[in-house]
Amino acid sequence: MTTIKQKLERLTSAQFTKAITNINRGIERESLRVNTDGKLSQLDHPIALGSALTHPYVTTDYSESLLELITPPSNNINTTYAQLQDVHKFVAQNIGDEVLWPMSMPCFINNEDDIRIAQFGSSNVGKMKSTYRTGLKNRYGSMMQAISGIHYNFSLPTEFWQLFKELNGSTEDTLEYQSSQYMHMVRNIKRFVWVVTYLYGASPAMCKSFLKGRETGLDFDSFGKGSIFLPNATSLRMSDLGYTNSAQSELNIEYGSLTQYIEKLRKAIHTESAEYKQIGVKVDGEYKQLNHNILQIENELYAPVRPKQVAKSGEKPTDALANRGIMYVELRALDVNPFTPYGITLEQMHVLDVFLLYCLFNSETELNNTQQQEAEENQDKIVLDGRKPDLTLGHNGVVKSRTDWLGEIFKDFATIATWLDNHYGETHYSDAIKATLASANDPTKTLSGKLLAVLHSTNTDNGAYGLKLAQEFKKIILNKETSEFSSEFLQQESIKSLQKQLEVEQADQVDFDQFITEYFKY
Repeated sequence: MTTIKQKLERLTSAQFTKAITNINRGIERESLRVNTDGKLSQLDHPIALGSALTHPYVTTDYSESLLELITPPSNNINTTYAQLQDVHKFVAQNIGDEVLWPMSMPCFINNEDDIRIAQFGSSNVGKMKSTYRTGLKNRYGSMMQAISGIHYNFSLPTEFWQLFKELNGSTEDTLEYQSSQYMHMVRNIKRFVWVVTYLYGASPAMCKSFLKGRETGLDFDSFGKGSIFLPNATSLRMSDLGYTNSAQSELNIEYGSLTQYIEKLRKAIHTESAEYKQIGVKVDGEYKQLNHNILQIENELYAPVRPKQVAKSGEKPTDALANRGIMYVELRALDVNPFTPYGITLEQMHVLDVFLLYCLFNSETELNNTQQQEAEENQDKIVLDGRKPDLTLGHNGVVKSRTDWLGEIFKDFATIATWLDNHYGETHYSDAIKATLASANDPTKTLSGKLLAVLHSTNTDNGAYGLKLAQEFKKIILNKETSEFSSEFLQQESIKSLQKQLEVEQADQVDFDQFITEYFKY
């Protein structure tokens, strides 16, 4: 089996330098708007932030108060990070006294009804977005949807795939080769995503209000006035409490090829669910959900990674993938980093680049059902018990200690980092891996370990600490000079987005019922 080092020794030409320095990245950062008392904002999405339907950089996710801040694809990692900072500043300038919640698990929420479903205007596509969210509420409850995360979008340029294909002697069409290699990357992300959760899980504790008397089967400890935690947890967000759905595990989504993935996803969207049928679709003239199938639409699949293609207007995500193949992967396993105003650091971005390339260059090719189950068990262990000193995981049926396995993986990370630095002519990747190695060796240095240490040493409630950080971060964000997106530019984008929403609304030719029927024609 060819080692990663041997593979990289073949990827050293000037052509590869040109290709690899054109990696595109984009970030989507979710964050709740909260009041000065730490409670969820009940205000509409501020008009100064433009239209949540059509603004390219500021939108909402599930709820009216759950902002999503987006950077466009860029081949410069510093540009991406600066854009993220600038969008944060624009938001902070336009939300009055409100602050952005700096953690993945939500603030104190008294009642699920406090979580207002996001509104996107009167167009059919806007109504569809809100109806989909109503369906999520009726299926899973709103509390789960108040959780925030970071999505990291990553793509390699066409010239890389052409060179890589030639080097590996493939006769496939370049686009088909690109998609098959991205699926290889996706399978390995599924296999190794526990590494990201271990390093960057940052939700070992939460407000007790999140459970609201729900039985979890988890043995929580409590501290302060209303906080609960698991002593060795990394990411409660990635547990069954949060953005996973145990009902969906039965879908058996397959990642062997893009065709398999699309077929399984389409089947889930067109297979009735007896449970969801009981909710009804249109009841007394009001939509309760888009349909009563296992998934209403593709986005309902809660997965730590998604292969993606940019969809055209009115095109379903699976159709976009079927028509044009995979353009990028979306890594969805990241908690919001509570130690930075922007939810993610540049150092993390460098490590994620290395991790994603590790998943591409790793020689493990298939992910059969047994291996997928093993990967999911590893992830569950890391989520709930990841910092346990003697934790063991399974790798193709062999039991490995977490520490030893991380040691092996980080050797490959260091090799990839050096290779990237040679192409970029700098040391940022190697520096990031060296700095992160401390967390691999010592669980107390992970984000979850550091957060619990702060909460316990200061005897501070999770919610109180979150609010303190949110207020401090707002000042930092407002004092940062913009460098990529000026406030004036983003104001213009807001005005344009409101106009665009109006145009979308005026362009509708059919009523909502007909629109939905036509959208789901198979």
